[in-house]
Amino acid sequence: MSSSHQREVGRLVESLVRGAALELYLTPKPGLVDLADSGSHSDLSLSTMERSIHSIADYLLELFRSLSCGERFEHQVAIAKRAERNMLQARGTNTHRGYLFLSGLLLIAHWHTRSPGERSLRVTITSLADDFFNSYGGKSTHGRQVRQRYRAGGIVREALAGFPSLFVTALPAFRSSMERCSCFRSASFAMLAQLMQAVEDTTTLHRGGPFALSRIRRDGRVLERIISTGGDYVSFLAGLNRIYILKGITMGGVADLLGLSYGYLLFRNEITLADETAHIASGTVCHLDELSPLIRTRPDSAAWFSGSPAAGLQYQVPPNSLYEEAIFEALQAVRCTAW
Repeated sequence: MSSSHQREVGRLVESLVRGAALELYLTPKPGLVDLADSGSHSDLSLSTMERSIHSIADYLLELFRSLSCGERFEHQVAIAKRAERNMLQARGTNTHRGYLFLSGLLLIAHWHTRSPGERSLRVTITSLADDFFNSYGGKSTHGRQVRQRYRAGGIVREALAGFPSLFVTALPAFRSSMERCSCFRSASFAMLAQLMQAVEDTTTLHRGGPFALSRIRRDGRVLERIISTGGDYVSFLAGLNRIYILKGITMGGVADLLGLSYGYLLFRNEITLADETAHIASGTVCHLDELSPLIRTRPDSAAWFSGSPAAGLQYQVPPNSLYEEAIFEALQAVRCTAW
């Protein structure tokens, strides 16, 4: 494996972590945790989700090291399963379970893809997913029970088809919106609108059944129309959030794929540092005086970060690291208005 390809995959690790953070901070998102509230998730909070992102960083880095050492696919599967157990144990809930799978599969696929272009990458994703589900995917989960009950494909069909929600739905929506209006915020919600219509979200089915999934798809169409006509989509989404909270509707699969889309766009340099900071700063007021713990508190992964809470988050490069910059460098200077 060439050193240039190794550095490229290492940059994808950074992008996928930051993509998860950008998804979290996109506000408002109906039924989901964001800077305004916890949506339909009484067991989650902004701080919990931020700490979960640190776990994602550790997990993807471990995958990267395994790939760099030439270990077999079964070793990466073991790393993923261990990360899933650790996340559940540390957070008390599956905060980013779907994102662990999606981001890990994308990372491994990019490592093994020899030909440039999204077509080759999607073929590799499909091949790896087929190997995984045939050899390692027998565990009974809520997602599997929902897929069987409603004959839904969910994340399994998504992976076996080479992530169509990413490559066919989200990325074209973002690029088209940016060409029309050059507004990162509008393009972000354009991605959300398309994903709401396209993703066969088993989290939604588990929480609210087919009615809830139908409702999300209908609301995605309305959101798309409001954005395309220049309407007040932020007020629409804020009102939708109140309805989703009352009805207990959420869309975890949509959130995971939105984060994955951000990560891929970052990796492709289609999102810049200015876009990120402006996106986060333009969010509504949040619970905290600053974005913590990504910025203020010492995270669980002490090997990666250091510094006292009062000094703000400071990044320390680990021994033998390929990187000279912080994974969250773009987020360190961002501040949100207090209540």
